[in-house]
Amino acid sequence: MKLKVGEIVTLKHYSGKKINKGLISDVESNNVVVRPEKDFLIYSYFIDDPLVLGYENENIVSICEAVVTDIDYNKNTISVNIKNIQTLTNKRITQRFPVSLSAYITNHNEKLFAYIRNISLDGLSICSKLEKNKGDIINVQTIIENKELIFDAKIMWKKPGKLGFEYGLVFESVGEEFVENLESCLLYLKMDQESALDRLKYDFNVHKKRLMTKSIMN
Repeated sequence: MKLKVGEIVTLKHYSGKKINKGLISDVESNNVVVRPEKDFLIYSYFIDDPLVLGYENENIVSICEAVVTDIDYNKNTISVNIKNIQTLTNKRITQRFPVSLSAYITNHNEKLFAYIRNISLDGLSICSKLEKNKGDIINVQTIIENKELIFDAKIMWKKPGKLGFEYGLVFESVGEEFVENLESCLLYLKMDQESALDRLKYDFNVHKKRLMTKSIMN
């Protein structure tokens, strides 16, 4: 991992559609402390929440599947653990894509909150307080860029989390229209991350030029 203290990164959380910015204040192995650009943002985060962290190094765009491990309201920082890093360069959409999406699982006519950590054309990883068993079929509902996706999925693996359970799912008996919609959503997520990092790079260069101009004038 090439993240450094002082580096600006993008932050995507299921609580909002907008991709925000943050500043790295500490790095230790796969654990990173980030200060969001806006103070109020940390009040949207909770322990064990999924968070997508993006950065660019040597013109290579990377996104991290991360989990919030601690929140310091006094310092306005969040601590996250990086689970997986993937580059967007030549990335196939059949691969698992790190996301932070809210979702609902239907259980006996009751909708229970869940969140999705990664997704692909084959399946996804989802976290919920609802306890189910390997092999069970569950119904999931989520929204990606105003597109509602409702599908059945089979639990392939299960492991306990801090606040519930994490499940590895594969889609069950989904139609061609669903696959096309999902593919469109994944392409949008990829382009959205790339666009956000382009804006971040532009903002940084503008800021750098201002500092250089100010230095010359002084």
